[in-house]
Amino acid sequence: MEQVRDVYRSASDRLANKHDLVSDVYEKIKNHSLRFLDEDNIKRRINRLLDNPLVEKVLADKGVASEFRAFEKLDSLSEKGHSELERVVNGSDFIPIWFLTRGNELRRTVARIKVRNNGNNYCGTGFLIGPGVLITNFHVLDFTDQNGDSIEKVLPNVTVEFDYEEKFDGSMERSISFDLDYETLLLTSQWYEFDYVVVALKPSSRDGSSRIEEFGYNRLAGDLGKIAKGEPVYIIQHPNGQPKQLVLQNNRLIDRDEDLPYLTYEADTHFGTSGAPVFNGQWEVVALHHSTEIARNANGAILAKDGSLWDSSMGSAAVKFLSLNEGVHVSRILADLQKKYAGFKGAQQNSPLETCSPQGLALLDTVLQTRAGVPPVDLVAPVPIENAPALKSVKQFPQPD
Repeated sequence: MEQVRDVYRSASDRLANKHDLVSDVYEKIKNHSLRFLDEDNIKRRINRLLDNPLVEKVLADKGVASEFRAFEKLDSLSEKGHSELERVVNGSDFIPIWFLTRGNELRRTVARIKVRNNGNNYCGTGFLIGPGVLITNFHVLDFTDQNGDSIEKVLPNVTVEFDYEEKFDGSMERSISFDLDYETLLLTSQWYEFDYVVVALKPSSRDGSSRIEEFGYNRLAGDLGKIAKGEPVYIIQHPNGQPKQLVLQNNRLIDRDEDLPYLTYEADTHFGTSGAPVFNGQWEVVALHHSTEIARNANGAILAKDGSLWDSSMGSAAVKFLSLNEGVHVSRILADLQKKYAGFKGAQQNSPLETCSPQGLALLDTVLQTRAGVPPVDLVAPVPIENAPALKSVKQFPQPD
């Protein structure tokens, strides 16, 4: 019988206490005061936006770029500055066309992950964060929390499927499958920690028709200020293992508690979304999606979609989900990867689950080169990889604390 995973139960316990924050977000949207929701972070957020030449040009044309560079507190802004800042945080009705073109490029970095557990098929989502380096959730590849197969048993039977998408006429794109290369690079964090697996992929597809470099990758930044409470988030995903989908509505960031490794946001997600990238409005990855809130009654019993009590015989697809979601901060993941990098470079064994060959160490170095001090322009280089210019402004990433 299928059971609801511990990762979902644990996240749901946290998310159940966040619903009052949803009301606060929408009350401030109604009152045109969303900019005050995240005052401690707003200066950092504006500075990062000003580092993006596409956004900076818009703010300069509006006549507020200089004012935004100089202000320290919200009460020092002019009336026009307040108005434009509210528009930035709330999201404008006019979306520049680069939002579509960049999203179209990055969609190819997202893949459906097919796994087998106890003879049954399951699906999740993953995405590329380096040249042939995939990230997904640990709980997508390990089922020991419910007495299922361990990651060691699952890994040899994983399929990573790119371009599993519908066309406008209802036909399907030709999907392309890759195998894992976990003997080159495999890094893990348990579901109750940062819930990730970072793993290399084989350089060629199973049928030999494609190279993994064709799909590009997302450069990750550990810099803070990539998003503020109330801003929209965008998730490219394979919910329930379905063809690739994108969340564009009812998708606000609700909480950004820096004492926890999680962001809280609204979005339409489901089983299978686990491991998807959570983007801000400039297509920077801000989180690794890992759980959705499940619906429960006053006694804590799980509810089915029809409102009845859920039973394991119904299967996980019958579970009712609520609107709140949880993703792991990219900055926390990168800091953890940096510690592992230092350990492997010092010839230390981090975990019996992990491997990092010399080639894997070079791949990890590429993943981490944009960890800190990277302006957004370096994160939006074109894909595929062969067309991407060399990084221009990368600072040496710091050693772990």
